[in-house]
Amino acid sequence: MLPRPRLGVYGPTRELTSPFDGPCTAENARLARAVGAMGPLWFGDMKIRTEILHLTCPPPKSTARYHLHPFLEVTYVRAGGMDYCLEGRGIPVRQGEIFLMPPETVHGWRSRSRPATLFGFLLSISPATNRTDSLAFRLGQAAAGLGYRFRPAPDLRAAFEALCSEVRRERSFQQEVAAADVRLILMLVFRHVSDFLGLKPPAGAQEEPDSRGDRLFLQAKAFLEANLAFGASLLDAARHLGISARHVNRLFKARQGISVGRFVAAARLELAKDLLRERSDLAVKSVAALCGFSDVSYFCRFFRERIGKSPARFGRL
Repeated sequence: MLPRPRLGVYGPTRELTSPFDGPCTAENARLARAVGAMGPLWFGDMKIRTEILHLTCPPPKSTARYHLHPFLEVTYVRAGGMDYCLEGRGIPVRQGEIFLMPPETVHGWRSRSRPATLFGFLLSISPATNRTDSLAFRLGQAAAGLGYRFRPAPDLRAAFEALCSEVRRERSFQQEVAAADVRLILMLVFRHVSDFLGLKPPAGAQEEPDSRGDRLFLQAKAFLEANLAFGASLLDAARHLGISARHVNRLFKARQGISVGRFVAAARLELAKDLLRERSDLAVKSVAALCGFSDVSYFCRFFRERIGKSPARFGRL
């Protein structure tokens, strides 16, 4: 049995919140960076903000005392198995399943006989889930209808695995890619739960009709933005993602309305403007190199044609 109920409250923080986070310290630091770079996510009338996201590795037969917090909890059991307890009711959650717990609900857990790996989200939602006219309240009802657990579809499992792979990259970690994975995971979780009870976001709410395409687009965009100084191209992004250059270009035209080439040119221009404004210590040649231009004359011509001023004059304004 789990320990006798003792209430505890976690405050909104992105710091580690569990003694079982220790083995994943480096990964959690990268997750915190990704979460810190994110804004809120909207789904229907809900504003969703990730307050805590951590990778937890409880050893066999460890327990968490009964507790509650003001957040919606979403936990993916990546390895092992867990036995959750909700107000005296046992909820077994197997490897590959997701545990879903509404805010202000007393619960605890015990890991099974094998080491476990958990991805845990604590999410703040507004309007509050106690407003009966809100989508958030109805999603809480859906969580209960699901038995507080569900087995994710392949695209959601793939998104979790992609996030895990990204945060375990020591030297090549890209927080923009991890943040894109987090946003996709949350959108797919909320879509699954709302679809379970036939719930629909209010008219005009933004949805993602092609989750894999959205994820590939966000990853390609993050890769290109992070590698402007290296002259990253359409072909480089395609090789990075393991898809065709034509596919990458289609993703950009469908979501940005422009080709990859035009996107990269616009991103280089914005980076150059920022550097010229904020880094008066940099020579024009250095700004050109940081923006991926090997020929400073071509950079000056490129900049003047679009801004109407030379880089040097723009930097003095």
